Amino acid sequence: MNLGEERRRIQRELVRSGYDAISTAYRDDRGQSNPSSTEDTAAYGTWLEELAVLLPHSARVLDLGCGAGVPATRLLVDRGFDVTGVDISAVQIDRARQLVPVADFQQADMVTWDCEPGSYHAIVTLYALIHVPLDDQRRLFSRMADWLRPGGYLLAIVGYERWTGIEDYMGAPMFWDHAELRTYLTWLQDVGMSVLWDRVIPEGASNHALVLAQAQ
Repeated sequence: MNLGEERRRIQRELVRSGYDAISTAYRDDRGQSNPSSTEDTAAYGTWLEELAVLLPHSARVLDLGCGAGVPATRLLVDRGFDVTGVDISAVQIDRARQLVPVADFQQADMVTWDCEPGSYHAIVTLYALIHVPLDDQRRLFSRMADWLRPGGYLLAIVGYERWTGIEDYMGAPMFWDHAELRTYLTWLQDVGMSVLWDRVIPEGASNHALVLAQAQ
């Protein structure tokens, strides 16, 4: 492992240990965010409904960075989809297995996790990629395109403006890494995905972006 790989591994480990520490503080069992959070959790239902109407009955969906399984995994299961959730935090996955027992959950680093090509009709990753080092994020876009079936969809929260840093988050140090939206759109096009739409998601004094893309 070279120095760059080790640095990125340490950054991802900071995210794992951070969410292990703050899981219940970050999100309660109903899927409600901590009052101090600026995430638009109430909008999850709207976003996922926009995706759901595009998918066949019983579609296979990957929730990448699923956290405790609420609200996203639970909402997808409620629509009748066959959902796999992957998250780096063991505490989050333990909670997810209790809160959404009908889904399949795997505790793993999304950067090193893998599955068979064409496994999923859709991938959902909300407020998760932004915790992954940018070099790893770029490689993930190629792998996510491979995991999707032809015509499958990716619904992702990504950065809107360039920013990186480590800050205290609900009492634990947390790592973030964002490219600007233009970069993400280019990365998607580079791996052969068509961007169907993107929109700005206001969050406190800053913004994220929500993107829907389709595999070819």
